[in-house]
Amino acid sequence: APRVVPFRQRALAHAAPMMSSAIDLAAVQTACLAKIEAAFPLNARDFAASLDCASWSSGAASGEVVGFAGEPKLGWVSRSVTTAKSGAVHAELTAWVAPAFDLPHLYQTLSLADGRLSLTLDSVSRVDLTSDAQYLEQYYLSTLPWYEGIRASAPGATDAPPPDVFMRLLRSPMVLSLSLSDSPESLAAVTRACEEATERWVGWWQGAKEVNRMKVGALFVRDTKQHRMRFQSHTDVLKAIGVDSELAERVAQAIVGPGDEQYVGGAS
Repeated sequence: APRVVPFRQRALAHAAPMMSSAIDLAAVQTACLAKIEAAFPLNARDFAASLDCASWSSGAASGEVVGFAGEPKLGWVSRSVTTAKSGAVHAELTAWVAPAFDLPHLYQTLSLADGRLSLTLDSVSRVDLTSDAQYLEQYYLSTLPWYEGIRASAPGATDAPPPDVFMRLLRSPMVLSLSLSDSPESLAAVTRACEEATERWVGWWQGAKEVNRMKVGALFVRDTKQHRMRFQSHTDVLKAIGVDSELAERVAQAIVGPGDEQYVGGAS
């Protein structure tokens, strides 16, 4: 398995003193990435370095991005951290499934700002759920007891709205998006949620089969649209905290992964 470049030191260096658990966000996602690495033959890629933002800094924020390819099952896996000048920290782990398979994409974010710890966990749908009852049951309705358990175990949690319209469009019916007070109990709750969500997603791959060529094409079209929505969302969020447009676009591209031709890889 490729060696993951740590970004714990950067999170610590930029964290505001009141944010005692800022450094732990990276540790949570490092553990989840390790679970993915144990299940898939990931290959570290220098895509972020080619965009000159594997490690980046501006007057408004700084961050790091690491990416992996995992063909034929995974199109792109990335882990990133962004630390704003204010001390706010945003960490993200995503595993985007290749078009040869129709399992949901894995999406996780952890953020810390103004004494609040925010969590978003989702399995991004690859199909129209209104017309695929089996997919809805397998990946969403079956997770309802888990969802309710995590929600109940999160102390003082409130629902956290998505940052923009693009992330609203990507969300599944079972997205878990919470805001909690920054405390050891909250960190334990989000750690449990992230690890269990990752384990469940990895478990879905048991017995997974490639879809037929016609469906590969439909998945690729949908995935490409989702890819572009994520790019626009990241760009807008970075610009909103003061990162200039050119750098924001490069960082966003590094996080969401290569373009359409590279994204499909050898899966089609």
